[in-house]
Amino acid sequence: MATFYLLPPRHSLDQAVGDLLARLLPGLPLPADAWDLVADRVAAAAGWPADTFLVPRDDLPDGEPVGDALAAAFGAEPGDRIVEVSAARSARAWVLAPADVSEPAAAR
Repeated sequence: MATFYLLPPRHSLDQAVGDLLARLLPGLPLPADAWDLVADRVAAAAGWPADTFLVPRDDLPDGEPVGDALAAAFGAEPGDRIVEVSAARSARAWVLAPADVSEPAAAR
């Protein structure tokens, strides 16, 4: 089963990584896509399973239930684990149930 980390919006992730790198490496220019670069490097170095997906919240359509949106856009299926991460509260993890997906999942 896959694990989907539903993260804060991309601009928040870019800002957080940019702030960290600016403190660690003052005066050096930062790439515009710092979040994507750091996430890719960490995933490769850590050896995360291939079925682990980091999904910024703004990559999902507005107004659609999370389960349906993850199924349509990323191929989530019943039984997959969803970890919702927020800067405002603790992470919430749940398993995607058949009732959480209204249509068949797209291919991963």
